[in-house]
Amino acid sequence: MDNNQLVKLVDELKISKDQILREEAEMLFLNEFANDKLSSDIAFYGGTALRLAYDCPRFSEDIDLIVIRATKFNDFKTFIDKIVQKNTNWSLKDIKDKRNTMFALFAIREEKLKHDFSLKIEIHKPAKKVNLKMELSLIKSPASVFQPLLLVPTLEELKRMKEDAIMDRKKARDVFDLWFISQALRINLELPKKMPKYSKKEFENELKVFLPKKYYPIVTQLYAKITK
Repeated sequence: MDNNQLVKLVDELKISKDQILREEAEMLFLNEFANDKLSSDIAFYGGTALRLAYDCPRFSEDIDLIVIRATKFNDFKTFIDKIVQKNTNWSLKDIKDKRNTMFALFAIREEKLKHDFSLKIEIHKPAKKVNLKMELSLIKSPASVFQPLLLVPTLEELKRMKEDAIMDRKKARDVFDLWFISQALRINLELPKKMPKYSKKEFENELKVFLPKKYYPIVTQLYAKITK
């Protein structure tokens, strides 16, 4: 996008340039991914999928994928190398094949910002065969002209995964995402009984980075709910 388009989106979405430009990069990556053979064996999930497939207002900082059929690390590396070759402002900072994940980290140079920004790609490798209800979903963003089709878990599946995430890690974004899913499914928000403890400052600071200002009252409401 050009600078005028960026300024317009900042005004419309009430979010920082960094978040919009990172989302533009996410969409570029996902469009390339949708056109690669890997996309038939790997699904798109997590908070970024919730935003780009289901229109959640929370922006994100990485892309989470999950293997649904056997995938070779060499195929992933070949695809990542292709991304770097096609986009001269992208550089690969790290790529690893770990026990439970495949991981890549890009640094992206953007002339509209005074600094580079990073984009992390993480592919989860489940120990057992994945049994998720999924469907091909249109992935779209106001920051991009691309509209790729990718396999994405249903909202019900994402709800279950978010409930597990809330108990396994301390991230305020999981609480907000579960609230959004509950709204989308038209059900009451039910939080797990075992929840991490957050200070008001850390809870609000994490979420406000990723949310348009109109959602700040929801952040306050959610903090009150988790501290009852």
